[in-house]
Amino acid sequence: MNRIKEVREKRSLSQRRFVTDFNKYISTNEEQYKNKRGVKEITFGTASRWENSLNKPTEYMWQALADFFNVSVPYLKGYMVCTRCKGYFIPEDDAVREDIECCPYCMNPYFEGDK
Repeated sequence: MNRIKEVREKRSLSQRRFVTDFNKYISTNEEQYKNKRGVKEITFGTASRWENSLNKPTEYMWQALADFFNVSVPYLKGYMVCTRCKGYFIPEDDAVREDIECCPYCMNPYFEGDK
């Protein structure tokens, strides 16, 4: 499951405010995303479907969302991202985040998003 809702709530944004602010961000940075397929203003329904994993953004839209929230794309997609080696992996469906002790690549105990 992706972290769009989690990151939005961490920033104390209502869904309505997120959609408004994100659309302003896209308009303001129009030149950056000019030739990127699928990067456009969104509706409240689109945001809701993304947050509930009923639909997913295009790859370019993932990047725009990550830029907006100032996080990495893998983190936003729900992957575990190591703060040391930047390696990422998808935890098993039944895995509990707190039970994952370290990165399987470099054994670092800290992941992006940890406090």
